Amino acid sequence: MRNDTWMGRRAALHERFLAVARLGDASRLAYINGPLTVWTEEEVAALWRRALDAPVSALEPRNSIYVHVPFCKSICHFCNYDRLQPSSPELLQTWLGRVLRSVQVIAPAVRPLTFHALYIGGGTPSVLPARLLRELLDTLDAAFSWHPGASRLLEFDPAVINRERLEVLATHGFQRLSFGIETLDAEVNARHNRGRQGLETIERVFADLDAVGISEVACDFLLGLEGTTPEGILAEMETVIRRFRPVVVDIFMVTPTQAYVDSHFGGQWEAFRAHLACFEAVVPPALPALAARTGYFVRAGHGHHMSLGLYDPAGGSNRSSKPNKGGRARREILAGCSYTALSSDARCPVNVIGLGRSARSVIFATAAFSARDPDDNPAVEGPANYIGNAIDVADEARTFLVHRLRDNNTVGRTEFRQIFGGDMTEIIPTALRAWEHEGTAHLEDDVLRFVPQNKHARMRSLLWLVPDEALDFELAHYAGLELSPSGVARLVAPLKPGTRLAGGYTFAGADGIFLLLRTPEDQTLRVRVAAGLTDEFPLRFVAGDIANTRDVASLRRAVGQLRGLVTYYHRQQAKPPSSRRAGTALER
Repeated sequence: MRNDTWMGRRAALHERFLAVARLGDASRLAYINGPLTVWTEEEVAALWRRALDAPVSALEPRNSIYVHVPFCKSICHFCNYDRLQPSSPELLQTWLGRVLRSVQVIAPAVRPLTFHALYIGGGTPSVLPARLLRELLDTLDAAFSWHPGASRLLEFDPAVINRERLEVLATHGFQRLSFGIETLDAEVNARHNRGRQGLETIERVFADLDAVGISEVACDFLLGLEGTTPEGILAEMETVIRRFRPVVVDIFMVTPTQAYVDSHFGGQWEAFRAHLACFEAVVPPALPALAARTGYFVRAGHGHHMSLGLYDPAGGSNRSSKPNKGGRARREILAGCSYTALSSDARCPVNVIGLGRSARSVIFATAAFSARDPDDNPAVEGPANYIGNAIDVADEARTFLVHRLRDNNTVGRTEFRQIFGGDMTEIIPTALRAWEHEGTAHLEDDVLRFVPQNKHARMRSLLWLVPDEALDFELAHYAGLELSPSGVARLVAPLKPGTRLAGGYTFAGADGIFLLLRTPEDQTLRVRVAAGLTDEFPLRFVAGDIANTRDVASLRRAVGQLRGLVTYYHRQQAKPPSSRRAGTALER
């Protein structure tokens, strides 16, 4: 169990990370896993085979396929996803060829799996011409085994979708589509580079959807856009609900990039947060009344993601003109289309095959990785490669808890044990102790319960779930430090093995991401390089197991001296060549 001294240092690490990362949403914490590994497509297929041969959990997994289409007609100012504007039909064809090749390699490795959800997102999948969309779906249908009640969901841009594309989707069994309204204010949409999308565009889209027989429609609204007000967005939601009766209305808090804050709030994060705070204060409390007077119910009422549903919780539909097709069982599968939904709502292990640039794959408690174009260039032909991490059950638990607790205050221990095969006290003991110490959460008989917190405070609390090494690696990224084995080797290249340090310690070289010290007793001690917690001190050294160290004070002096030398070299390397000074004062 970690001590209070460690918790103090770790809290300082949290503050530094939040200050430099400026995260808009806690979900990013689920994907901080430390140094990255690159895999070929064939190596990814082998990972799938090994995982299926030796499953971690006895529960049957929920299996999903996510296809990322990284193209848009235009780039919305607030967007923080990986997306490209399509430059030519040839670029779209190159993308599709790479995805089909991925299917060819990976599908044989997962032949034993039955898939429960297909989710096509972006970018904007509706930029694909009907011909390419049909070829993609024909290939997926033939290559994978699908559950009879499997969900199929696609996101689209209302300004791009047309009747021909919708007919292809209907033919391939898509029951539900989702599109972003964000706001009905055409001026605000135009200022955010979405075109002059207003109520007339939404009317056309719903008419085309009705014509092809797709009735499961979800709409998104975005809270916090510059130029909008909480009261105005609530009125727009009510207009859409009463006129078009979408099955779901999803409401998201905008998660801005620095570029968005620069262009719409003068670069002032405080101004953006003050603007968003009005939406946080007004919209969630207003949703129950809005739902009650329109015949909807509140599916999720606070946090980053809120939602109103047309179906009542008992499984019926309030949409008299379009009855419920499939009932509760089908909607339970519909609820798990996206990785975020699967991570927070599934009651079983989750596997996801990600196809297309930046699409995220997850092999439960084995690996998590994203697809990349060769040379990171979408115009280059050739197979995808994959970058990510090996993961374990604790990493899976973190993903689940971050997504669940981002928008909720409780998690059941029984549910947790069923999914992950162990109790919270076994899998996340450090976080539990930290939450108890801070008074932010505690375990009751069968529930982990958090006190109510705002978005930023909850993100700070959930940071306790991230391992030290992974958080240090992420902080190094923001500090411009490359702490890979090759980066550490370059960092200490001027420091020769055998260099004497204080207290009889000796520098003994590097081993991967660790530096090695020889102790006076001729033992080896590993020291991890990390980013500093202030601008004044850019490097921090973390010693390994020091339980058997006789003279801790001497060790601290030796590590401090080593840090000083490496920091000196780091600063010299960062200077232009003309300003570097020759010579150092090493003790030999």
